[in-house]
Amino acid sequence: MLNMTRETIVRTEPATEQNLSLENDIHPFDSEPNKKLSKSHPVIVDGIIGEACVGCLGSYSTRIKVELSEEHPELGREFQTKYFRFVEPGNVEWGHYGQNFKIEKIVRN
Repeated sequence: MLNMTRETIVRTEPATEQNLSLENDIHPFDSEPNKKLSKSHPVIVDGIIGEACVGCLGSYSTRIKVELSEEHPELGREFQTKYFRFVEPGNVEWGHYGQNFKIEKIVRN
């Protein structure tokens, strides 16, 4: 997990499916069965620091995975779903009932 506090000043950009996609993803149909996943991206979700990525993550469909440094009221500390869409950069709608969260990708200098 990213080692930061809320007081740390960071530069961010709105997250998108493209900028959160894994460079190395794993899919059941891969010809390289021992391929390793690349690391998740540092993010801020509704003000909570964490890591996130978009990819198959070893499954058959694309999904978003979020791991947070503290409990989120709806997502908990770890969250994953294939039912998501970026309504606009930085705004993810998920589930079947219009739930959403704001997500910013932390940009390293």
